[in-house]
Amino acid sequence: MNKNSPTKILEVTYRKAIEETKKDSGRSFLNGLKKKQREWLVKIADKSESLKAVVTALTTSLVKKIEIPEQDIRYHKEELKGGYSGRTFDTKYITPFFKENFRRLAMKESGWLTRSIEQPHSFTLDFPGKIRDKAVKEAFLQILNDVEENKADPQKYLTGLFVLLVHQMVINRIKPVRHILSKKLPIDSIIKCLISHFFRKYYVSGASRLPVIAIYSIYEILIRNVTRYSGKKLKPLRSHISSDMRAGGIGDIEIVDEKNKYFEAVEIKHNIPIDAIIIGDAYEKFKYTPITRYYLLTTAEPNIREGEERKTKNLISEIKIEHGCEIIVNGIIPSLKYYLRLLQNPIDFVERYTINLELEFSKTTEIKNEHIKAWRKILQENLG
Repeated sequence: MNKNSPTKILEVTYRKAIEETKKDSGRSFLNGLKKKQREWLVKIADKSESLKAVVTALTTSLVKKIEIPEQDIRYHKEELKGGYSGRTFDTKYITPFFKENFRRLAMKESGWLTRSIEQPHSFTLDFPGKIRDKAVKEAFLQILNDVEENKADPQKYLTGLFVLLVHQMVINRIKPVRHILSKKLPIDSIIKCLISHFFRKYYVSGASRLPVIAIYSIYEILIRNVTRYSGKKLKPLRSHISSDMRAGGIGDIEIVDEKNKYFEAVEIKHNIPIDAIIIGDAYEKFKYTPITRYYLLTTAEPNIREGEERKTKNLISEIKIEHGCEIIVNGIIPSLKYYLRLLQNPIDFVERYTINLELEFSKTTEIKNEHIKAWRKILQENLG
């Protein structure tokens, strides 16, 4: 797929917005914008649900500018001199993208079916369309004017808009959870909740993804606070559907150094005990990397398949001698207990895990609404 195709622009920008939201709720990225630019975006994002057509028109315009930099995006109709069909572009790319990723903000067909947007006038500062919120109308037109007259970066605007929309989407769903959490959560209570979430009977697939998200959530906190991970970076979660080898990865969770070389990784199994075959498969994935530590964690009890204890121990020793990497086999639950003890406030993990469940639900098909509802119910029953 062409990197400048509208679909690719939307996908890459959305992933970037997810990463920025997970990093620090998007604050560092938004603070990198000029004050006025940030204010204009916030005005539009704050009214995104009531003025969906404006959000759609802005996204359409910015994506079009990134795709074809020489296009003056204020001229959104073919009958306007030098114009293009904003409605056609929206119907083909933007609205389908919103239906998949920002469902609450998606128009039924196109933002250009809205009377205030579809008028045959350019989106210049004197645009006569009666967008009912004057502050939002001004912000929308000022952004397009900034891009065309001041050569502002449309990619930064688009990323900033998506950061605000993603943050809003997550926060709106997470607020009720925050209200039921007590300020001091016993680690044993959190573990009890996680066990209930991992092992309950679901009528949908995807439960094997839950332990991965839990460990990833812990790492997001540890990587900012533990000396071992100073200068290291946690790579974004990949889909569980694609294999590590095909995706070019070595584990479910991956930490890299400043040069983007593998430093540490975690492979997670759900209800599958670790054996020599699993260890051998893991080694095939990392044997040509400089990784120093590789965790094989499982929800199964016992962690190592019965009768394979000596075989796995010998293989781990052989790999240590041949490669230098330390392979650590452990259970998910004991590992989570240990990591939670390292946190100053375990509520940080509960919030992080909840947010990541919401994010995974919003961008993949692996986490289902049933998993989200189950987690909320578990929290209400145990931590309220």
